[in-house]
Amino acid sequence: MAGAVLAALVFGSLFVLGGCAAWRAEKKSPAIGKLLPVGAETIHILDIGPRDSSLPPVVLIHGASVNLRDMKLALGDELSKTRRVLIVDRPGRGYSTRPRDGWRLDRQARLIRDAVRAEGAENPILVGQSFGGSVALAYALEFQNELSGLVLLAPVSHEWPGGVAWYNKASGLPVIGFLLRRAIIPVYARLSAKSGVAKSFDPDIAPAGYYEKSGLALLFRPGDFKNNASDIRRLKAQIIAMQGRYGSLVLPTAIVTGDADATVSPNLHSAALAREIPGATHLVLAGTGHALHHAETGRILDVIDDVSVRARRSEKSERAVYE
Repeated sequence: MAGAVLAALVFGSLFVLGGCAAWRAEKKSPAIGKLLPVGAETIHILDIGPRDSSLPPVVLIHGASVNLRDMKLALGDELSKTRRVLIVDRPGRGYSTRPRDGWRLDRQARLIRDAVRAEGAENPILVGQSFGGSVALAYALEFQNELSGLVLLAPVSHEWPGGVAWYNKASGLPVIGFLLRRAIIPVYARLSAKSGVAKSFDPDIAPAGYYEKSGLALLFRPGDFKNNASDIRRLKAQIIAMQGRYGSLVLPTAIVTGDADATVSPNLHSAALAREIPGATHLVLAGTGHALHHAETGRILDVIDDVSVRARRSEKSERAVYE
């Protein structure tokens, strides 16, 4: 009896601490964009930069575990000096909601596409990093005629050996998953998150104050963690189903990876993808890890500019055919 009471007190205390941690995360990192209604959902979208730029707008799609602030810090602020930039919280992440099947890549892609269209951004260049690269591929496979180009940064594109981390598996279990998300993750994760950031950036160094500026603590809210874990658990089967279709992509495409990426294999994914997308350029950055959009921002900006130029040439060629 005493043991049961003690356990209840411990878990009760953890629940309270977890709730406080989620409140603090939202207070320190509130929504910084528009909460845009898209059908029955709400997409958090940040729309910055000159709308009258002659350059194609850019849509930035973040990877797993992070939110739109990650892409804003790495690329958005610099890109928005010369062109319009739209950055989204993927459905179910950050401050975006999602439906029950929101873990599906094609569902996320459609919701993001509908948000971009609602904002009046036409023919954008789509930029996706890591998991965001998978969503960008799903977007392009369905809507490539609405895009000017595609830039994929360390994308997950092909089947890989192995599974997922234990906590992402455990999050999907009845009762255990609920307790994990509500009582353990909000408290424990905060203690180890900064060392986790260093590991995810390795061998590169995370920008000063990255944990705070990126709003990474938002991940440890129960709903956000649940959705992120679900995304990761359900990814491989979707990739296997999608990976035979890349040859149908004919828009200007660039694929960039770091040769020291220990998170997403440069060979299994980017190199294979470059062989399958007609005319895709493939850039391998020496000594760079998974967070290449932060470590090699200048190189990535050059790649986006190059895709812009190629998109303009392609547009002129098509116009010449019909004139």
